[in-house]
Amino acid sequence: MAVNFQPLHKETHKNIKIKPVQSVEDLATQHALGVVVQEFALAGNQYPIAFIKEKDKETFYPVVLLSLEPNKNLFVNADNKWDGMYMPARYTHKPFSVIPSQEDKNLFGIAINMDSEVISEDEGQALFDEKGEETEYLANRKKSLISYVEHEQITKAFIDELVKFDLLHSQNIGVKVGEKEFNLNGLFIVDEKKLSALSDEDFLSLRKRGFLGPIYSHLSSMHQVNNLVKVYTEKNK
Repeated sequence: MAVNFQPLHKETHKNIKIKPVQSVEDLATQHALGVVVQEFALAGNQYPIAFIKEKDKETFYPVVLLSLEPNKNLFVNADNKWDGMYMPARYTHKPFSVIPSQEDKNLFGIAINMDSEVISEDEGQALFDEKGEETEYLANRKKSLISYVEHEQITKAFIDELVKFDLLHSQNIGVKVGEKEFNLNGLFIVDEKKLSALSDEDFLSLRKRGFLGPIYSHLSSMHQVNNLVKVYTEKNK
């Protein structure tokens, strides 16, 4: 899928409109999608949530697992529509993204992917009015993006705490469906024994920061591997 992000500007993009997303074909080969901690409770009702370690780094990030095998997504149907009950928020921001300022990395700007299929000059929601002012639609989209960036920062702080207390451990999950065997490798999950063994002070620090809820949502979500098996079985009858 082509990507051509440009900093959003009222002159350059004054005639741009955004059409509704009609297809999620670009997700058909995505077996995992990133999420933030604020999504754990909802996303964990359908998908397993695990942590993946960034290649060649000591950085972890949370994802929802969408398949039993790489390069496939069980929740994109034959018509390229989303079959899941919950769509990870990261994707709902399409065709917008947030980019850090080159002058100050603590400041952010809004970018737009001009190669996205939802871009139009003829139909959809306008970004700017005739006076060059932001429309209510754009203001709401920007507000949502900024909120998501804040959630990403909270997620980073959450993971930093998990790493500090050495709570993440490698977990490979083996699943057998009929005669087929699948292995979900490269995953990390919270070690419940280590969590229970934390001192009262450390456990309380996690509670005070609101991190216990996401931890338990993550642990509970691992039962949704059974849901992946169910969906896979239904689609391969």
